Amino acid sequence: MQAQTRLPMSTSPTISIVLCTYNNADSLSLTLEQLLSQAVDDSNNFEIIVVNNNSSDHTEKVCLSAIKKSNISMHYLFEDRQGLSHARNTGVAKALGNYILFTDDDAELPNNWLSAYYDHIKEYEPDCLYSSIHVLWDQPKPWWYQNSYRACFVELNYGDNPLHIKDIHHEFFGKNFCVRKPLILSQGGFDPSLGRMGSKLIAGEETLLYRNLIRSQSKVLYFPHAPVGHRLKTKEYTEAHIKKLFIDGAYSSIHIARVSKNKKIFGRPIGVLASSLGVFFKSTFNFIIHALDGNKPQRFYNALCIRKSLMTMFLWIKA
Repeated sequence: MQAQTRLPMSTSPTISIVLCTYNNADSLSLTLEQLLSQAVDDSNNFEIIVVNNNSSDHTEKVCLSAIKKSNISMHYLFEDRQGLSHARNTGVAKALGNYILFTDDDAELPNNWLSAYYDHIKEYEPDCLYSSIHVLWDQPKPWWYQNSYRACFVELNYGDNPLHIKDIHHEFFGKNFCVRKPLILSQGGFDPSLGRMGSKLIAGEETLLYRNLIRSQSKVLYFPHAPVGHRLKTKEYTEAHIKKLFIDGAYSSIHIARVSKNKKIFGRPIGVLASSLGVFFKSTFNFIIHALDGNKPQRFYNALCIRKSLMTMFLWIKA
């Protein structure tokens, strides 16, 4: 099934906003309200594409209601192949803009979000640009939380000054980044083996894109003027969720290493094995230290690192 509504445009947009969603209709409704309330000089510079990735809730109703109120050209698509990468590729294929701006159904968007991206694109003409992400804590942080989990909560902040990124250590996240469409297509789109797949918390689909942009010496910019908030689900405060993130992250690590141009032995990437062994021994040592000194959050964190490294090594051998 596929539903689609489009408002007429006199010219092609500069930016196509692609928002993929899965079973998060109430939060999606808030994000779409903020997206439709953006302060822009000319709505023809933008289009919105919402891709429903096989949701079983009232996502379709939320999207069709938003379309009726939108003064920006807006599309609703249904992608039944489960997986965030499939959904993103569907959105990219539909997009008419030269730039694709990605966000999520749990993003809190300031009303200058679109105008900030548009102004920077017009001024600098980058290949890729992205901004910061902050977590919206609506209840006390879990007892185990520490800064080591920032990436797990999709928190990103590289400072208050713009940066021209030339290394692989300033990665962007899917809630708030923008790339030229031809560059996404030249890489074959997003890898369907990576990205959220229903209840599987696999990541890394943006990592491959980011690293390829850096290797090809693309013009990549970080700018702090379009910050986005991350609206947390209740389950993201739980131990079960963070444990699953670490374990499922092993699949991402193995696949990224496998498809990257790294040294291999018997067809298996050497680097990820060496890294996992190092993490295993370091985390085991730290686990023992913090078991003795009573630092429960640190002990919990090192236990997660041990689990992930063991899973990564298991997958390396199995591969």
